[in-house]
Amino acid sequence: MPTADNAGASSRDRLHVPKTAEIVAGTIRTQIVRGEIPPGTTLPSESELMGQFGVSRSSLREAFRILESEQLLVIRRGYPGGARVTHPDITVASRHLSILMQVDGVLLSDVFQARALIEPVALRLLAARADRETATEKLLALFAEIERLADPRARAEKWTEFFLLLFDLAGNRTLRMLYGTVTEVVRQEIIQYSIREPVDSIESSAKAVRKTMRLVAAGRGDEAADFWRGRMLDVSEQVAQTHSGRTVVDAFASGN
Repeated sequence: MPTADNAGASSRDRLHVPKTAEIVAGTIRTQIVRGEIPPGTTLPSESELMGQFGVSRSSLREAFRILESEQLLVIRRGYPGGARVTHPDITVASRHLSILMQVDGVLLSDVFQARALIEPVALRLLAARADRETATEKLLALFAEIERLADPRARAEKWTEFFLLLFDLAGNRTLRMLYGTVTEVVRQEIIQYSIREPVDSIESSAKAVRKTMRLVAAGRGDEAADFWRGRMLDVSEQVAQTHSGRTVVDAFASGN
């Protein structure tokens, strides 16, 4: 005879039985991510899909809602209507991450500290590439655009673009997506921080970027990484002092 403890263990071990809508959504999702249904394609009509999957209209529409929440589908209401396949962007992941960070009360200084640990990895990877000189020229060209901008918000947006380009050129797509997700979460706070950035800090940033790019172009990845890590940890300390106790929740409350 099972005891109460055994019954609890059995309940915990019980497999989740997916609903019909989840199965349908999973099938369509697999076809999309494998490229069998390319972006821009309009799916067959509801009646056709109901017959294909052998499901009810309510189950099919629930499957559509799941895929729409993942930004794999865009549902067009009215005539002609239909479900069109789309390519999700980084905001899908950043939305979920931002909720987790807000619930956990993650400090903004913590986020900048994480950036201080991640960005040097991209510099090291870039310095190891055969095309590193061409890559650093692209980064410096973009940085020159930043220097010409007078509007602090525009500068902050370009800074975000600069670092995303760095990760693109570094060649590791996983790191690019992870960094892009974190950056998207705190984009508003980055803009607000740049507005309060003193002139001497702007000049110091320019010198730091140029030195870092020289080291990368010369293939001295470890030196570039160590130098940039030190600089970004200093920035993290400045954020901790300027925004003492400020969390990601606060950034979203003021920025959005």
